[in-house]
Amino acid sequence: MIRDLTPKDTEALYRMLNTEVIGIDVDTIRNIYRNAKSFIVWDKGGIKGFAYILITNKEQYRWSIQLYVSPQERRKGIGTLLYKEVEKHVKNEKPSVLITEFRVDIDDPTPFYKRLDYKKWYGSPEMYFEGTTQPDVDLEFINYDDKYYEQYAKCAQDCFYEIRKENDIEPYIIPLSDEYRKNKLSEKDSIYLTFDNEHLVGAITIKGGYIDNIMVAPSYQGRGFGKKITQFGINKALSKGEPLIQLCYMEGNTKAESLYKSLGFVMVQHTHVYRRLL
Repeated sequence: MIRDLTPKDTEALYRMLNTEVIGIDVDTIRNIYRNAKSFIVWDKGGIKGFAYILITNKEQYRWSIQLYVSPQERRKGIGTLLYKEVEKHVKNEKPSVLITEFRVDIDDPTPFYKRLDYKKWYGSPEMYFEGTTQPDVDLEFINYDDKYYEQYAKCAQDCFYEIRKENDIEPYIIPLSDEYRKNKLSEKDSIYLTFDNEHLVGAITIKGGYIDNIMVAPSYQGRGFGKKITQFGINKALSKGEPLIQLCYMEGNTKAESLYKSLGFVMVQHTHVYRRLL
């Protein structure tokens, strides 16, 4: 039977998910439940699968749909039943894009979504580092401050334009808005910058054991700064007692992949993002 999720189902979902879905925890499930437009489960002697709908962009009518069926219950039609129920929820809302993501390194569900007219958008491999401290780097780092906004924002635009364009992630040029500026300032304790005199060389964001937004300004690329900035990020996370360091990158970015592997990162999951244009 298909029914709405209730708060008491959280623990059951966690037990079902944590053997396959990396990075999931009870708080994540609760947060999704609070924000989901709809969250349904297939329950027959225990929860066998679920689906939920999140509105990710109200202005562009972009909705995210996630569906999961317990491994031992797959290929029994549960996924199809859940998706049909999802379609009932979105039918009258007229979203312009439906987006879903799933692992392809285990029991790849790509054929299921292709039958539903979803097409691949981009891939995002995730890597973990469980090694020891990296050699100290000959760079000095300081925390982000609003006075560096123009240089930081320009660096982000330059560094991510090509990869966003190649993967059709709009806008291709990151918009420099008041919201973006406030967001960076709110994260200032997690963002580290390194300079050559007054010129920004690069930056990295470190949130707990997760490192992100590794950037090197175009005029400094090809000189080993990406490796040094990443090594700094590893050491900073380790110094905070993080036992496991995570990062992800865009599929096809072979330079990033080679760098991370050379530093000891290993792939743990490979996610594909699919979308259906309506």
